[in-house]
Amino acid sequence: MKKIIGIILIAFFLSTVNYAQEKEAVGGKNHKIAFVFGYTHIPSAFEEGQLEKAVFVPTIGLDYLYQLNEEWSIGLALDLELGNYLVRFNREDLERENAIITAALVGYEIAPRWDIFFGPGLELEKNKNLFIFRAGVEYELDLGQNWGLFPSINYDFKQEYSTWSINIGLSKRL
Repeated sequence: MKKIIGIILIAFFLSTVNYAQEKEAVGGKNHKIAFVFGYTHIPSAFEEGQLEKAVFVPTIGLDYLYQLNEEWSIGLALDLELGNYLVRFNREDLERENAIITAALVGYEIAPRWDIFFGPGLELEKNKNLFIFRAGVEYELDLGQNWGLFPSINYDFKQEYSTWSINIGLSKRL
């Protein structure tokens, strides 16, 4: 299943690169770097033996996006979850400690300033690395001089467990 998803995404990336040659990016600023801060909720996790307590982990991230044209972009996301927790999976406890999430993303502007994004990635952690598929939405506010502020919501699908996060980001177009 992972190979099929990978092949579909590679084909999708290649088709968007050809389409990108038809239009120029917005304002000639094709590159966007963003610093992201937020919290990740792990519904199936617990800390210090308390199963009923919700687990929210502070998360920081760095995103890079390349604007292919007015609608499409591709990029990379790198997030760090600043916390330790356990996840119950198949009657075992899966320990997670300061997990690093990487993802290759495709973005599409569905309405002015509203973007959806999705793509495969990895959650790297010393106990067990996990394959993820990230999907999300964001709304970017223009702060002037190619700066932007955006709230976003991400959902990471994993075979073992899934998470969602709410973030605020500060971006600069170059």
